[in-house]
Amino acid sequence: MSNILIGTSGYDYPEWKGVFYPPEVKRADFLSYYATQFNAVELNNPFYNMPTAERLFSFYERSDGKLNFSIKANRLLTHEITPLWKNAADDFKQALHPIFEKDKLCAVLFQFPQSFHYTNDNRIYLAKLIEAFIGFPVIIEFRHKEWIRESVFAGLMERKVSLAFCDMPELKYLPAAQVESTVFLGPNAYIRFHGRNADAWYAASTPNTANLADSAPQQNGSARYDYKYSTEELEKFLPVIQAAVNEGRKTQIFFNNHPKGNGAENARQLKEMIQMNNIN
Repeated sequence: MSNILIGTSGYDYPEWKGVFYPPEVKRADFLSYYATQFNAVELNNPFYNMPTAERLFSFYERSDGKLNFSIKANRLLTHEITPLWKNAADDFKQALHPIFEKDKLCAVLFQFPQSFHYTNDNRIYLAKLIEAFIGFPVIIEFRHKEWIRESVFAGLMERKVSLAFCDMPELKYLPAAQVESTVFLGPNAYIRFHGRNADAWYAASTPNTANLADSAPQQNGSARYDYKYSTEELEKFLPVIQAAVNEGRKTQIFFNNHPKGNGAENARQLKEMIQMNNIN
């Protein structure tokens, strides 16, 4: 499966000790152990804290150059957008360069919140943001179904940008996650497994919230991702992954259902299934 990248969203979870990480592995050595199990990792910390080149390069060094990195864009570019966003973009790009130059940057993930609606202003902003990151492997994730339309797909394809397919609960405002009809755009087939915990998705939203679509996605922490995929659920993705590989797309798979170590277990399970089915 040399053409397929697979891993988890984040890796530094103390609760994974004894589930994924052997008890004797120290937290400082989590990443080096992780790199013996998977070939890619999705780094989420840069979303919360603007990274530096030195900080990101340390991940490369601690993984002995074995891992490919998907870097989640800082929230100043997706969730807390201001007129000074170009400064944030410049800082973020500068931080990416050491990994990019090592050819270990497999994706730059821009995950927009549900409150990012399909409006003229937001369309203009998205176009400018993509232009600012020309040359980088850009992945766009929408959390509002308003963006799932042919005109958006055409615009992304024209700019050679890929759209993330997210497996998540079937809720009113979320893009429909229909595995059988998954269509990938651009050079990357990017799959994120968020879990299907519908009851917890808006768990911390104010009871009288008028529009759940505008609820902040970080309010309830990790509860929404508390889900473990069954073998049967994972098997349905095998034809999708094979098709993406056949189409010549760089196939990237990340599990974000991190509570209780479920993401690591499911990622390892799917990796084995891919190998058993000779998908490469």
